[in-house]
Amino acid sequence: MKQDAVLNIEGLTVRAASGDVLVRDVSLTLGAQECLGIAGESGSGKTVTAKSVLQLLPPDLRASARSLSVLGKDILSMTEPERRRFLGCEVGFVPQNTVAYLHPLIKVKRQLTDGYLCYHDTTKREALERAHGLLEQVGIRDASRVMESYPGELSGGMRQRVNIAMALMSDPKLIIADEPTTALDCVVQQQVVELFHSINTQRHVAIVMISHDLNLIRRYCHKVAVMYAGQVVETGDSQAVFTSPKHPYTKALLSVVPRVDQDPAARLSEIPGYVPETGRDTDECLFRPRCAECTQACSGAVRCLRGADRFVRCSKVCEEAGA
Repeated sequence: MKQDAVLNIEGLTVRAASGDVLVRDVSLTLGAQECLGIAGESGSGKTVTAKSVLQLLPPDLRASARSLSVLGKDILSMTEPERRRFLGCEVGFVPQNTVAYLHPLIKVKRQLTDGYLCYHDTTKREALERAHGLLEQVGIRDASRVMESYPGELSGGMRQRVNIAMALMSDPKLIIADEPTTALDCVVQQQVVELFHSINTQRHVAIVMISHDLNLIRRYCHKVAVMYAGQVVETGDSQAVFTSPKHPYTKALLSVVPRVDQDPAARLSEIPGYVPETGRDTDECLFRPRCAECTQACSGAVRCLRGADRFVRCSKVCEEAGA
């Protein structure tokens, strides 16, 4: 564990009420001012991992971990009121579905200020002034009008900016963004991503960015964690991972990204099969049925290659490295 870690997860496992495992033995570390991208197909456990940190899992899911700390504080040992206050002040959340997370019958100004007033000794006027200022900082020109608007009166891009302003209200040290560019057009996507980049570099806020967009992660994130079927299969410096991927799944993900220079008549690459929803509570390789590089070394329990700056969950990679 890094001494200056903003987020440290060790051995996170999430189970459904039925006993099925959704996420198994996930370990991640995020340092101060770093940006971590989490990639993987739908169903890989990215959002479940994020919501475990935020303690926002549905009632039928249960999370356990050897360690789960934010800013060096073990959130699992806190009482519910302590945890709610701590996470509400120190961690911001930007959801994927802006419609679901903004109440359609409450004006934006109240949604921005209610949580802030709960956890801070301040006046309503000061809270409204702060909300107005943050809306301007996230690129909303007519902040006064937006404050008086209902979510349904705003575009998707503006709703996402409202969510980002809401996440910044308590001046958090960590922001978790779950597919923040989904359903936005390409121009607004670029604006939102640049906004997150400025938050990371200028406000020095650590960010966890969940995204299907590998190019986005490569360009803006310092580190990347690739997840498959509820497990982390590769982590490392984003440039190193994208330049020289080790795990066959990481290679497969990169191979299906369309390139500008590819033959327009050529068939797009694909990963055959699908992400398994059950049977995840195993030490064997879950990617093996879809893996084009599978060898005899892949039978039995998966071995992991652990380096100072790289982690790979793959027996074949371990064999090739002599580990």
